[in-house]
This record gives sequence, structure tokens and C-alpha cells, in this order.
Amino acid sequence: MATKRAARTEIDWYLISIDRLKQIGLILLLIVLGLAGWWFFTNQKRNPRSSAEAAITDAREALNALASSKDFSNHRSDFDRAQRKLDEATTFLTASKYASAQESAVESQTISRAAMSGEGVADFDAQFTTLEGDVQFQKSSTSDWKRADVGKPLFNGDWVKTGDNASAELFFSNGTLYTVGSNALLEIYAQVNPGTTRKSNAVTMQVGSVEVATSDIASTVRTPSTQVVVDSESTTQVGVDKQKSTSVVAAKGSASVGPVAGGGTAVKLNTGQKVSASAQGDMSPVKNLLMPPALLAPADNQVYPASSESRVDFGWDATPAATSYLLQVSRSRLFTSLEINSRRSKTTASAKVTAEGAFYWRVAAIGPDGDPGPFSTFRRFRVTGASREAGAANQESPPPALQVKKPQSIGGPFYMVEGTTDPGATVFINDEEVDVESNGHFKKLVSFNKIGRNSIVVKAVNAAGKQTIQSETVLVEE
Repeated sequence: MATKRAARTEIDWYLISIDRLKQIGLILLLIVLGLAGWWFFTNQKRNPRSSAEAAITDAREALNALASSKDFSNHRSDFDRAQRKLDEATTFLTASKYASAQESAVESQTISRAAMSGEGVADFDAQFTTLEGDVQFQKSSTSDWKRADVGKPLFNGDWVKTGDNASAELFFSNGTLYTVGSNALLEIYAQVNPGTTRKSNAVTMQVGSVEVATSDIASTVRTPSTQVVVDSESTTQVGVDKQKSTSVVAAKGSASVGPVAGGGTAVKLNTGQKVSASAQGDMSPVKNLLMPPALLAPADNQVYPASSESRVDFGWDATPAATSYLLQVSRSRLFTSLEINSRRSKTTASAKVTAEGAFYWRVAAIGPDGDPGPFSTFRRFRVTGASREAGAANQESPPPALQVKKPQSIGGPFYMVEGTTDPGATVFINDEEVDVESNGHFKKLVSFNKIGRNSIVVKAVNAAGKQTIQSETVLVEE
């Protein structure tokens, strides 16, 4: 009988060192990290497109809601603007420009929702607040130029041009004030930050000059060869000549000037500094200009009688290193047209006053190279038909007339206050003096820091010191 062997299992033993285990663990860790990285990359890679597509979907829903609203007929222009932005977003998406597609879609949605909430009128990019001379605008969707009106809202892609001896003030929705000079051509530009949905405003200058006064937000001016970023709480002057060369002067605060394409190093300007750029973008060295002199006489708002014997004596402080001074006198607060534009080697000047009305004057210091620096803040003086002997009779005159229109909401905390008073009277709005034209018309942009009800107090004072006060209440929404 054969002997039966019991089955047995053979086990091979392998010895693996600790170092080998570490190597295997490291390889496994790298594989896991690689898979995680691949997943993260492939998912994040689609984020820009997905975000743009989601924004376009939201914009389309908002546009459809606007189209089906009861008062759609009152918001047809808002619908057209929102539709154009949505079409623009779709075009950008097709071209794989996802960031631009999202920006346009967000702006389309903002326009639709603002219109449905009844705020479509206030949802402007810019608005005319002051006009002098021939000022025209062109909507982005047309080729027709129309005469500008105060209060006319402007939007992204609209154009503005000024004629000879013309000027305009443009108030932007972020609180920036643009003063456009004569013979200028510029385009309104607005961009929405997709992350914050906050809008930044700018202009593209083709030719002419503009002075930019920012609030707490920076603003941008694009020229054929440069991009000028004006920092918050700053004032900068930008000019483009017919040869497409650019000059930039920081009158207050600071600004940065860089190539229009965005590449390269930007040049930083501080108060009183200037830089120039050729049409090809070649920058000059930064130049220090002379600061404006302090004005001494006449006192602000001094009144002169209109007679052949009356003269206005101007005086200002001397500026070190100045070789001469440039004196300008105008009937316009924007100095659109000049009554006097004279170089003076001394710090004094004299002129006859025969015409009635309000006049504005300012002075700039000229350096050894003949380049003038920024102008001083202007002062005013008035010429009236009343003689000095009539002063006693003025004491018997009644208080000045005062008519104030209902304050117009410009958007957010900004209101335009406008009215008329007697020619020659002085007007204060919330204790701040405002300019009064020769016909008695006045206008001022007022902003409020407090949410809720705010008071606007308007006071007119005549030469006899008699005053008329009128108050208005406005509601500032968050």
C-alpha cells in the first residue's frame, strides 16, 4: 500500500528593506498627486468657459424677464443695450475669449435688472453736466451725430466731440469728472469686473484734451500710444495732438503712464510732473514743472462797477525759478474762450472792466524752457452796472429771488442741484459757494455720505447782505 503524502502549501518569503518600502510609498504618493493634479487641471481648465456660459445664461434669463415685463415699452432702449451686450458676449465665447464674454454677459444682466427695478435711467456710464459751445454725441449703434443736452446719459461705445471754443463736463457713474476741451474726439468705455460686478469707467482719446478729476476710484484714459491710469483723489491732464503724440501732466495726486498695449514698464507721475509720448509710444524723461503761484488779488467774488474808470488789478505770489507767468481771464468757468491770455514777466497785471457779468481768472508759472506748469485754482470777480454811490440804495433792496429745481438723481449718492437767482448774487449750497452765471443760473453736483434722507440747503446773498434760503430733501438709497 502506497504511502499517501499530505498536501502542503509552499510559501516563499521575501525580505523587503525599509528603504524599498519608502520608495514604493513615494511612487504611490506621486501617482495619487498626479491623478489629483490631472483632475484639478481638467476641471479648472473648463472654469473660464463654464463661468462665461453661466453668465450668458443668466443674462439671457434677465433679458427675457425684461422683455416680458409690463412696462417693457418704457425700457426698449435698455432692452436693446442689453441685447447688444449679450450678442457681444456670445461672439466672445465663440472666439474662446471667455473673460471678455463673461464681462459682457454680466453687463447685459446688470442693464436688464436695473431696467426692471426702475433704475435704468440712472444706470449710465457717463452723463453731460455742463456744455459750452458746439458739443455733439454719437450712440454706439448709429452713425448720426446729435447735439448734446445737459443730463443726457452716455453708455459704453458712445462718442463725444467738441467744436471750436467748445467744452463739456462728463460725470461718470463712479464719481469721476472729465472736463473735455475744444476740438476733441473721445469714446466712452466701460468694463465690468466679473468678480465684483463693479464698473470701471474710462475714455479713449483720439484727439484733443481732457482733465480727469477722480473720486475714490482710479480712472483710465487711453490714447493712440499710451494708457494713463489716474489714481484716486487725483487730477491729471491728458492731451493728444493731430500727430497722435500724447502729453500727460499730473496736476494733483498721481498717475501712471504706460504703453497702450499694456506691456512694458509704466512711468509714475506725481504732482507737478509731466511726460510725453510719441505716436509710436516712445516716452520722454519725466519733467518737473513749476507749481502754480498763490493768487492774491482781486479777492474771490469781488464786485466791480461797470464804468470806464473801473480797473481790475491782478496780483499773485512769485514762484521760484519762474521766468514769466501766464494770466488767463474768461467768462467761462471751463475757460473755453478767453478774454485775456497774456504772458507777464511781473507778478501783477491790470485790465479795464466795461462789460457786466461774472469773470474767472487763473495763473500758471512758466519755467526757463518756456513750458507752463499747472494752472492755479481759478478765482471769480463780478462786474455790475450798479455804481458805488448806489451802495446805500442797495440797503433798501429786497432779498434776492431764488428758484431751485427739484434735485435730479444722477445715481447712487450724487444729485444735481440747479436753479436761478438775481444776477450778481452769491449762492451757497450746503455752505459751499457755487458758480453763478451772468444771467443768474447756477448748478452744482452734490454727493452725500449718509444713506437715507439728506437735506440740501440753498442760500442766495445779494450785495446788501440780504439773503433768501430754500431747502430740499433727497433720499439716498444704498
